[in-house]
Parts: sequence; C-alpha cells; structure tokens
Amino acid sequence: MGKSEKRKSRNGTQAAANANKNANETSQARKELLTENMHDYMSHDTDSAEFMLCEEEFPCLPETPGKSPAIKQRKAESADTTAILSQLGELSRLINNRSDALEKMVGENSRVIASMKETINENTRQISGVKDVIDFMSAEVKDLKVKVGATESLAKRVEFNWHEQEKRLLHLEAYSRRWSLRVHGVPESERENVRGKIIDVCQQLLPDAKDKLPDAVDTVHRLGRKRLNDSKPRGIIIQFTSRFQRDAVWRAAKDSIFLRNNNLKISEDLSQADRERRNQLWPVVEKARKENKRAYFVGGRAFVEGAEIFPPK
Repeated sequence: MGKSEKRKSRNGTQAAANANKNANETSQARKELLTENMHDYMSHDTDSAEFMLCEEEFPCLPETPGKSPAIKQRKAESADTTAILSQLGELSRLINNRSDALEKMVGENSRVIASMKETINENTRQISGVKDVIDFMSAEVKDLKVKVGATESLAKRVEFNWHEQEKRLLHLEAYSRRWSLRVHGVPESERENVRGKIIDVCQQLLPDAKDKLPDAVDTVHRLGRKRLNDSKPRGIIIQFTSRFQRDAVWRAAKDSIFLRNNNLKISEDLSQADRERRNQLWPVVEKARKENKRAYFVGGRAFVEGAEIFPPK
C-alpha cells in the first residue's frame, strides 16, 4: 500500500472516531435534559437500559401549552371571516347604492341628451330655413345689383344727356335774348302806349333809321307785376325783328347823351346763368378797366384785351 492510500485510511478512521464522539455527546445532552424535565415519582437513574430504550423509541415531545392553539386559530379565523363578510356586505351595499345613483344619473342624462338632440334637430331645421331664406335673398340681391348697375349706367347716360340738353337750352336762351334789349327809367302811367314810347327812344338814338325802327321793334312790355306804393317804374323789354337794328341801338346807347339827360338806361337781356356769370367776372373786368385795359362783356362772357377770362373755381 502506498503513502497516499495510507494517508486516506488514517483520515477515514479519524473521521469515524470524531463522528462517534459527537453522537455520544449528543446522547448525553439529551439524557441530561430529560432528567431535568421528569417528575419526582420517576426514576432519576438515567443510566438504566429501560430509560435508554424509552428515549430511543419515544423522542422528547415539546412542552404542551395550556389551551389548544387550533381552537384559538379557528376562533380567530371565524372572527376574521365575520369581519370580512361584514366588510363585503357593507361594500356590496355601497356598490348597490352607487349603482342606483349611477343608474338614476344615466337615466337623467339620457333624458337631457334626448332633449338636447330634439333642440339640435329643431335648430338644424330653423338654420336650414334661414339658409333657404338667405339664399333666396342673396339671389334677389344679385338680381338687384344687376338692375342697379344697369340703372346707374342709364342714369349716367341720362345725366350726361341732361347736362348736354341744359347747355343747349342755355345756349338757345342766350341766343334768343340777343334780339332783345331792356330799358330802365321810362315813366309808367295808366293805359300807356309802351311800344310808342320805346319807338320814340330808339328814334332819338338812331335818327338816321327813324323810318325803319317802327318795323324793327316787335314786342314791348313791362317786366313783372306793378307793386303797390312803389313809384319806381318797371323795366321794359324790347324784342326786335332785326338783329342788325337791335345791335345798332345797343351801340348807340353806350355813350348816349339823350339817355343820361332823361335818366334812362339800356342793357342787354341776359339769362339767369349769364347774369350770375357776369357777377362772378365783374371784379376782374373792373380791375382791368382801372388799369386802363380794354375789358368788356359779350353776353355772359368777359374779355380783357381780346382774351376771354373765366370765373375763379
């Protein structure tokens, strides 16, 4: 046998001896404990064989408590079960109450939602009706816009034509008045021969055309109605049949001594528009005359040194 095998054999023998020693020490400790717990009427000879046998067949039991733990455990479990059942009942009651409240709330919400749906449907119908009305009105407005556009275009044409017609009428009125003159200062009397008085005045102005003037003077009449308690004579308008004779009388009246001596005055028969235009142009004409410039009127038009002037805007 080698050295290693001998070493293993010695180690095994030593381990077995140690195990037997530990077992004997354990058995001795048990005997001592059992001896301490035994009653007085039992034998204290712990070395006998019967005791050893009893110890080996019936190991030591743990100390018996005063009351059974199982009964306490069952009572505790019963109390816990009762508490749990009570809590479950309370929880069930709360769940039922909450369920009833939720069911009631859901029912109320369902009624509210149904009412809201009905209101929404009614509003939808009303909105649809309003939309139809708006669409109809929109179509009407578009049609009216077209008509208004056509009317505005027509109105512009009418306005343009009206201005043109007004200009033409003013021109015709001014042209027709060029056959007329106005005489101021002729004494007025009842049942007077106005035409005879005017022919005498014209003959004084144009003695060379004395025989032609009765045929050249057409219509003569006083202007306006006679005013009570007014001694000032009304003016007289003369309409000539000859433009040539009318212009000759007008030229002779400008520097006539006869008119000044008899407080008479002859002026052109102007329209309202020409009179207004002359009133606007008179300050310019008057200023030019003070500056020794040649300024004069032709109807409603004014000229300074041969150049026409216009009213300020």
